Amino acid sequence: LIPGLLRANQANVPVINLGPGVNQDALKEQGGHVDGIITVDFENQGKMVAEDMLKQMPDGGKVAIIQGIPGQSEGRTKGAKEVFENTEGVEIVSIQPGNWDRNTAYNIATDLIQAHPDLKGIFACNDVMALAAVEALETADKKDGIIVYGVDFTEEAQVAIKEGRLDGSITYSPSVYTKAALLLSLKIVQGEEVEGPVYSPLAVVNKENINDFDGWK
Repeated sequence: LIPGLLRANQANVPVINLGPGVNQDALKEQGGHVDGIITVDFENQGKMVAEDMLKQMPDGGKVAIIQGIPGQSEGRTKGAKEVFENTEGVEIVSIQPGNWDRNTAYNIATDLIQAHPDLKGIFACNDVMALAAVEALETADKKDGIIVYGVDFTEEAQVAIKEGRLDGSITYSPSVYTKAALLLSLKIVQGEEVEGPVYSPLAVVNKENINDFDGWK
């Protein structure tokens, strides 16, 4: 994206970065910049999910984290890892990259329950991998007693939570996200300076509040 951003800078066209961030260091090295950033606090995503998982694990136990592609889900992993590590009675037994891939996550979950038959929780860094972990546990008849959470609150995840198969996910409102981007665009065009990134509010979805998210947008 950097060559396109540089052209926009040269043409004095303001640029707002939504979602995963452009590499700011690389952009600055080439003399470019973005005028605004709207994103999600990925570390807080991991933190909030881990905290909600632990509410369903009052006795603690062994947990595992299935990452995305190495380097692409560090924030979510870090947030969850810190919560788990700082909670007495909770032990992280595995952190492995699932590469955002369903088959890879399925195989990781299968191996996890064989290596750790007393596993109590799995945090997957997106819903695709979380649902794959659920499938692996169901195939092995091990889902009962193992909490599984994902990230993104996809339509498939919403159905799985309602069915009681997936325990939870975390989301943000795409419509609020879009409105924030438009408002930020207007502020920048009108000459206002906005310092630092603007973070979208997050919401944890679980079996208890899933019905509150019907028609979520």
